[in-house]
Amino acid sequence: MRVLLYPFSVLYAIITNLRNLLFDMGVFPSKTFGIPIICIGNLSVGGTGKTPLTAYIISVLEGKNMAVISRGYGRNTSGYQEVRTESTAENVGDEPLWLKQRHPNCMVVVDENRKRGIENIIKNHPKIEVILLDDGFQHRRIKADFNLLITDYNLPYYKDFLLPMGTLRESKKGSERANIIVVSKAPKLLNPTEKKGIIQQLGVFITQQCYFSHIHYQDWICLTTNNILITNEKYSITLVTAIANATPLLEMLKNSGHTVTHIKYADHHHYTLNDMENILNNYRQDNSAKKLILTTEKDAVKLRKFENELGDANVYYAPIEVGFEEKENFEKQILNYVRSNKRNS
Repeated sequence: MRVLLYPFSVLYAIITNLRNLLFDMGVFPSKTFGIPIICIGNLSVGGTGKTPLTAYIISVLEGKNMAVISRGYGRNTSGYQEVRTESTAENVGDEPLWLKQRHPNCMVVVDENRKRGIENIIKNHPKIEVILLDDGFQHRRIKADFNLLITDYNLPYYKDFLLPMGTLRESKKGSERANIIVVSKAPKLLNPTEKKGIIQQLGVFITQQCYFSHIHYQDWICLTTNNILITNEKYSITLVTAIANATPLLEMLKNSGHTVTHIKYADHHHYTLNDMENILNNYRQDNSAKKLILTTEKDAVKLRKFENELGDANVYYAPIEVGFEEKENFEKQILNYVRSNKRNS
């Protein structure tokens, strides 16, 4: 079946390569803004961990006046909108809302026209010192001076193919635009020989830096009370996810000895009352003494509005954190870029 898609991938390659060439030649203009802009993106369609990395960088830049701009994928609104902690995922998108609730002091904006969004931020918020462009690697009408490209350890871009044959949105040559390449979801302690081989196959230039990151899940938090559950016991879990790739969470749970029934929805899915009924039916049919419903932190921002429907069910979410092998070097590179590129008045 994949072979049948090859001609379409070739056509897609011609179109995207021509587009990038026209930007490189200046035929298509890229606007430069007088403010540090850090772009966090990837070459593939979803699931590499862009938003958790964005949250990590917000923490690195704590103390700076910063703004995050996102498309707000999956929202039912359009145009420029500033995200509030009390916003809904339907209005602003689940990932921007998750970022705002995790970092309430950080400005989060959604706009499908990123250029317009940045112009509004600069015009209306003169104290903003740095802008993070979430999932903006292909938005070449914006000239970001610092690009972080993420690729999944389990499917790095050198093993992938262009759409529709694979998941790549542009060819691997696009990686040349990155200042930093992050291999996400890697094992915590990688063999140095394997690391070297991956870096070679990624085609990392001497002018680029490559870092390996991993994810880990923290103690589970109750959706309704915010109480922390220390997970030193084995549970029967109804796992509910609407994310691009739930495999790391699923594997962690199974490797920890939990019994898991996975109810999987499409990425950015907006939950309904029928969904709640389905989830609760699965949960109630479980006769285990220790049982609970577990979801992701991103899904939790959408499930909170169903607290009444969930009733006395034990519902928890698993916060996700990103870690780096060369943490100090990575953070220093980010901070040095921002310090060296002040906003023009």
